[in-house]
Amino acid sequence: METFCYTCVSNVDYKECRQMDEVTGPPDVYADQFTMAQSAYGLAITFAKSSTTPTIPGQAARGEPQVIVRMSLEHAKMMVMLLRKNLRQYELEHLGDPIRLPRALMEQQSLDEKDW
Repeated sequence: METFCYTCVSNVDYKECRQMDEVTGPPDVYADQFTMAQSAYGLAITFAKSSTTPTIPGQAARGEPQVIVRMSLEHAKMMVMLLRKNLRQYELEHLGDPIRLPRALMEQQSLDEKDW
């Protein structure tokens, strides 16, 4: 089965790609965007990096996909709980205040401080 491999940067046979990953290790990527797709059985998160191409005003910035992570809903919930716990502890121990997010960004995502 051929698939696109971001490590090999080409279409490769899945078995070849898996063997190469064992040699090089898991991909180490930077992402500043993400999108989610969810069903009753699982969640897929696509992590992306901002494009270097300017965006048209009023349109959402489209990133370059870096990696897709698929997991069960239970795994996603546990991961979110652990991320929240670790970030809150970091804020308390190292910053003394919560990490501030721009209000416009919060409103754009329909989030409120109580969601934290």
